Amino acid sequence: MTRAVLFDLDDTLIFAYANPAPAWHAVAGEYAAFLGDTPVSGVGKALADSTALFLSDDDNRRRWRLEAAATRRAVVRNALVAAGYPHLEALAAEIADRYAQYREENMYLYSDALAVIDIFRSRGMKLGLVTNGATEVQNAKIDRFGLRHRFDHFQVEEEAGFGKPDGRAYVESLAALDVAPEDAIMIGDDLVWDVLAPQRLGMTGIWCNRFGLELTAQTPVVPDRIITRLSELIA
Repeated sequence: MTRAVLFDLDDTLIFAYANPAPAWHAVAGEYAAFLGDTPVSGVGKALADSTALFLSDDDNRRRWRLEAAATRRAVVRNALVAAGYPHLEALAAEIADRYAQYREENMYLYSDALAVIDIFRSRGMKLGLVTNGATEVQNAKIDRFGLRHRFDHFQVEEEAGFGKPDGRAYVESLAALDVAPEDAIMIGDDLVWDVLAPQRLGMTGIWCNRFGLELTAQTPVVPDRIITRLSELIA
């Protein structure tokens, strides 16, 4: 019997960082007047590709989350130089900071999020939010989108000293909620962090696949359930 529901935050409850390429191209377009003969599309592609490559490494992803400003600026500077645009290096910090601001401006709460959370609460389930990232950044989102009073426990990576897929993130959350793993489900958009990691502890892992990605035969994760909208859980 399900007694607790744990949610991921970014790109599960809120649209946050998924598909960053369009954001990089949009920001590059804002600097068109400063690029001279350098094509906006070339700058946007260089930034998007370099970011994707950088974030393909788990240690780099952690640096990006917890040392955000400095890491973004370094990635942008290196991307511009490596792409053959050294004359734009002086703009690197400004472009990196504008990218962060752009993502913040375009972040929004999914329309089904609060209704689903409130229905689970009305059914007497304990609710936890397990999110990676910096304490100040993640807490600002929690307050901005009206989530503070809706959850019984918040597990934030920097605050705890560890994050997903480290099993301690789930063990501590379940202990705080006083619920056994077999009585809890985890819902999130990352197959490894939000599905495989909790499954290894005996929890049910539900993949929130809002962007319609396909599982392949090579994918080493088998979600207990796949949804494209949180509202599918209520039925």
